[in-house]
Amino acid sequence: MRSCPICGKEVQAATAYCPSCGTDLRQISAGPTMPTGSYPPAYSYPQQGTMIPAGGQSHSHRKYILAIVAVGIIALLIGGLIGYSLPIPPDFTTLTGTVTLSSQFNGAPHLIIFDSSATGNLSSAVFPNHSYAVNLPIGGPAYSVTIEWQNLTSSPSIAAHWCNASPSTFSSSNSNATQNFSC
Repeated sequence: MRSCPICGKEVQAATAYCPSCGTDLRQISAGPTMPTGSYPPAYSYPQQGTMIPAGGQSHSHRKYILAIVAVGIIALLIGGLIGYSLPIPPDFTTLTGTVTLSSQFNGAPHLIIFDSSATGNLSSAVFPNHSYAVNLPIGGPAYSVTIEWQNLTSSPSIAAHWCNASPSTFSSSNSNATQNFSC
């Protein structure tokens, strides 16, 4: 048997590393040997394999990172489902209807005007079949409604006329509304 030149531990001749201090005995066996047991080691080596984790050993910090990522993905999915199931309400009313003039007025309505202090004048053309469509903001004050037409029998030129519609105001909190107006 031989001794480790660093720590003095007795080792078998075929041993490659000292089981006590981890010294590579293959390199030392080729060179001169040191006396054993009389000198304390100047430094020591860690035992073979104590600082390197085994291949099958799990890393606990990886588990925590994977858990955090999984919780984040689940939170995003749940948040998306909640956001998708709670639609944003519309902020305007699509108003449709018809506009008519009584027989006392000569002409055909061509414009319907919705006026409010918050939005000013919002208008829509009146089509030949007397229908109209306009988008009005929801939740504002009531709109005063005016109908405009041209009097084709005026002389010497064509004149534009208007009247306060009946009903004379409009407001709605619905996203779609229908209202007929007349003069």
